[in-house]
This record gives sequence, C-alpha cells and structure tokens, in this order.
Amino acid sequence: MPGWIRLPLAYLAAVVIGGLATTILSTQIVLQYLVNAGAVMPLEARMAATLADLTGFAPTLILLTAIGYLIAFPVARLVSHRIGGLRAFGYVLAGFVTLMVMIYAIEVFYQAVLASTITPIGSGRDLWGLVILGIGGALGGAVFARLAKRVR
Repeated sequence: MPGWIRLPLAYLAAVVIGGLATTILSTQIVLQYLVNAGAVMPLEARMAATLADLTGFAPTLILLTAIGYLIAFPVARLVSHRIGGLRAFGYVLAGFVTLMVMIYAIEVFYQAVLASTITPIGSGRDLWGLVILGIGGALGGAVFARLAKRVR
C-alpha cells in the first residue's frame, strides 16, 4: 500500500484505538475509586458505565487524541530519525506522553481559565490515574508504529 494512503490510515487507526482504550481505562479507574470508597460494582454496572462513556465521552477524547497525535507523532519521527533508531518505542512514548499531557492540560485549563475546582476527568486525578491513561495513548502509538511502517 502506498505511503500516502498507509500513513493517514495508520494515524486514524491509532487515534480511534488510543481514544477508545483511554476511554475504557478512564471508566475503570473511576469505578475502582468508587470500589475503594466502599461501593459494590457488579460487572453489569461496569459494562453499563463503559458503554455510556464509549458513547458520551469517547468522541471528545478521540478528537483531543487526534490533535495530540498530530503534534506528537511528527516529533517522535523526527527524534527517532535523528538518533537513528528506536522508531517504535518513540511512537509508543509519544502516545503515552500525549494522553498524560492532554489530561493534565485539561485540568490546568479548568483551574486557571475557568477558576473551577472540579476535576473534569476524574480518572486523571492522581499520578497513577494519569499513568494508566497514558497506557491507552501508548497503545495508539504502538498501533501507529506497526501500521505506518517506515515512509521515506
């Protein structure tokens, strides 16, 4: 498949998979916070909450992921080209950092611009939540690295 087709398809697949994975992880983090507080969380409730977030939260998160990857993936390509290797690792790391920075930036925006004390994305409330969300972004980076191959 020619690079001019492969690259946009790889990007689209990375965005969708990274966004969906991050949405699912975000839902499970929030539900685990509730379990830690003493709530009972049966599988049916987890599934219903996940489906609700996939239809309600995922479209916004996918759009934000698309914007983040548009910045991060070219930087990853440039850095891996300059150092002469670690291409796949660079895209995985770029995806990981993209989601962590994006979630944190949303919180900073809410606090600084909107003077809000709420946490808009509860799953990113602490460092472990951010790291787990970063794993969703890393998955998108891995998809891109695998599907894009080297385009010279």
